[in-house]
Amino acid sequence: MRSIRCGVIAISIVAAIWCASSVAWASPFDVYGPGARSTAMGGAQTANPEGPSAVYDNVAGLAGQAPELRAGAFATFLDAPILLKERPDGYDIPDLGTRTPTLPSSETRTHRSDTDSPKPLYGVTVGLITDFGETQTRAGALLMVPTNGLMNLQTHFADERERKFSNQLHHEIIGSRIHRPVIELGLARQLTDRLAVGVGGTYLPGTVATTRAYVRDPADQSDVAINADVNTGNRWGLLAGVTASITDDIDVGIAYRGAVAFDIDGGNEVQVRGINASEEESTQELSWVPISTPSSLRAGVAWAPGTIEWSLDGRYTFWSSHVDSHGDVPGFSNTIEGRAGAEWQSSEETRLRAGLGFIPTPVPSQTGRTNYVDNTRISGSVGGAHKFSVWERNLEASWFLQFQHLLRRETDKAQLDTYPACAPGEQALCDEFPRDTLNPDTGQPYPEAQGLQTGNPGFPGFTSGGWIGAVGFEVRY
Repeated sequence: MRSIRCGVIAISIVAAIWCASSVAWASPFDVYGPGARSTAMGGAQTANPEGPSAVYDNVAGLAGQAPELRAGAFATFLDAPILLKERPDGYDIPDLGTRTPTLPSSETRTHRSDTDSPKPLYGVTVGLITDFGETQTRAGALLMVPTNGLMNLQTHFADERERKFSNQLHHEIIGSRIHRPVIELGLARQLTDRLAVGVGGTYLPGTVATTRAYVRDPADQSDVAINADVNTGNRWGLLAGVTASITDDIDVGIAYRGAVAFDIDGGNEVQVRGINASEEESTQELSWVPISTPSSLRAGVAWAPGTIEWSLDGRYTFWSSHVDSHGDVPGFSNTIEGRAGAEWQSSEETRLRAGLGFIPTPVPSQTGRTNYVDNTRISGSVGGAHKFSVWERNLEASWFLQFQHLLRRETDKAQLDTYPACAPGEQALCDEFPRDTLNPDTGQPYPEAQGLQTGNPGFPGFTSGGWIGAVGFEVRY
């Protein structure tokens, strides 16, 4: 009966994901940037964003800009494997039949292995600013669509439970989560000659999925009739911002991006021939959070005394509220990022750009039970823009090249005198076959249970690092 219900749960999840698409995952803009100018200048755009990318960087920056349309494309490249340290002998879970409290190591279907670099992402972007015939109000929209597959959705456990599935470790921030479309909208108003405000949102769906199954023969799980009821709702992550011109050549800005989360709620109702609902619980609740993106607060200043504009940004991200794909709170740390950029008007038609960024990881040391993988990143980028005319139409082409170095991180699991049993909420590396497990025939602890038995794929340790990057262009009309 339990295995039948597990199959129904899997169908529920697949149905919910199919209807919700991949917008469950964090935006690729969070990792690489939202547009050619922003990416080339290291993301330091809170004080003086340009074009539709302002919806992401600081929605208030839409105010005062001319109506325009931009379209572009980009590609990412990555070399960031996760390498597991060699696992010593003597830590396997023994096979004692049904008396073993967890899956024996001999029944693990997938061999423990290193994790290859995340797959590259290719996409097209479209941005629009309109004024509705108004002089003080602007609306903007920003859209990104992947071209190598609309969605790439993957969940994983961050502890020993993952042995039963991929038996690998996974990147928590730069992995498959960024393979998803992006839809962001914003509205801004120029209150005075020097002050503008804006508000907008990032769109995400929510899903409620319910399955109803009828099992004619519990011994034949291929003979199951299933109906699905999947409903999607709307979720909006708040965007808000303010920009101000302190002097003719100094601008400042503050932007807030609210937390957004995608969840799948619902349940499974299973009816088995020959079993009355009163004899065994036939309803299971489904509550799954594929990802949670935390809120952030950003502040920036831009200074343009002549042909060069200098910009500086600071970002505070509330990672402590982060929830992983199975609804667990991993205890990440809030982070402060620093970004800097420059743009040089080298001629009337050409602008050259460069940027730097320091993005610390929110993931604490993983010496205990969990294996969340992430690295501090140092980014560098260059780019440019050139104006030209085609059929008496004024256009501007921009390009960017970005490189991010992932600082090498080495993890070793802490060695303990006594390892606790694996239980919900346990943080230390835990024993999957507790030493006090008693043999019902003798009433004594199993000899095989002494010491540590673990299938945790991150044991005894691992390393991560490498680099990621992106290259792209866009045309402004």
